[in-house]
Amino acid sequence: MTTTSTVPAPSIRESPNRGLTLALGTIVLLLGLCAFLAEDMGTFFDTTGANLLGVWNVNPALAVIWVLAGAALILGGASGVSSARSIGAIVGVVYLVFGVVGFFVEGTDVNFLAVNLGDNITHVIVGGLLVLTAIGADRRRR
Repeated sequence: MTTTSTVPAPSIRESPNRGLTLALGTIVLLLGLCAFLAEDMGTFFDTTGANLLGVWNVNPALAVIWVLAGAALILGGASGVSSARSIGAIVGVVYLVFGVVGFFVEGTDVNFLAVNLGDNITHVIVGGLLVLTAIGADRRRR
């Protein structure tokens, strides 16, 4: 009779990717849900949007993106280190792209997510944290 030993999955404290994806996922999800409470968001891809908490500008499309990104990060973080790293990297790259492109489309007719400076800075910070953590954390020690 052979016995197999199972190695427990790293806890959130032992995995920066899991901890960060769960934390940022919760924040992004809550921001997305709060965005739906903002008054006068306009149509789905409205270029002006509505002000959220005096910092962010939102329209329904951006609110949906935030909710989906937050949910994906939470699911990835709850699933394990590999999932947290992969989903964190993907969402991080998407957020970095949104942040950088947002600086160029802000105030134009192609600003379909109604982003403002607060949105762009938030996207760059969240995206950067996720990508850097996915690249540098949870590496096996030799």
